[in-house]
Amino acid sequence: METATQASEVGFVQVLDIDADQACRYPDAYARLRRGALQAIVVRGVYSPAQLAPVLERLERHDPPFVQTWFPEKFRSWFYGVNVNLSEPGLPGYFELEDAFHAQLRQAFAGAPPLVERVSAILSALDDGRPFLAPPGPRPDTRYLFTTLRGHAEGGYIPPHFDNEQALRPGFAHLREIVEADMSSFVLTLSMAQAGGALEVFDCRCEPGDARMISADGAERPRIDDLASVAFRVPAGDMIIVDSGRYLHRVTPVVGASRRWTACSFIARAQRGDVNYCWG
Repeated sequence: METATQASEVGFVQVLDIDADQACRYPDAYARLRRGALQAIVVRGVYSPAQLAPVLERLERHDPPFVQTWFPEKFRSWFYGVNVNLSEPGLPGYFELEDAFHAQLRQAFAGAPPLVERVSAILSALDDGRPFLAPPGPRPDTRYLFTTLRGHAEGGYIPPHFDNEQALRPGFAHLREIVEADMSSFVLTLSMAQAGGALEVFDCRCEPGDARMISADGAERPRIDDLASVAFRVPAGDMIIVDSGRYLHRVTPVVGASRRWTACSFIARAQRGDVNYCWG
């Protein structure tokens, strides 16, 4: 067994950078991310360019016809699927979409390893075999979307935020009952922007118990101009796993006409501890 002590330092960020087929050699990696010994894990070669080419053609044609939802207009970004973070309290209509969404996701990745199975297997290998699954819904025989697909047009961006802060929003009410308070996330790049579109992580940490204070109306926000940061432009087919609950981060504006496509999920360990949950 190799351990994540082989991580390298990039600015203030400890990063483990591995090939996808090496994931099983690092079963302690996710444990180190949870306790702060790592801030990011970069996994190379989750998909090859040849595997992604037909996937991107389908996404650009919107075929299969995923339900499409939107960030606020100024962000010039959208989802295939529904993001819990931006949903109404009680998630009306959300769980009725689940069967069709996951079937369409398999159609979009026809000819390549299915996204859910491929990503969850890699994540599980990095967490000593602990499963990574879509969480069960509040009603029997329902579950959340494992991920969402995100498109960013020219100028598209996501402003600075902590994922632990996002968990206080109304759409997370049920999830707060079944997951631990601290969150992380994965971002699988399907296509890069010509420039920009970087995941920028700031040297600003927020523990789960501080998130409510950060979210309070009128609370003073961190000034990003005063913070050190590390920007990751993750190539197509590679994935980054980030301690995004604790660390302030953003997606920088996309430059150029090429869209930035990613698959992204929040991640938290179930309160019972034997499984991890991923949701879009």
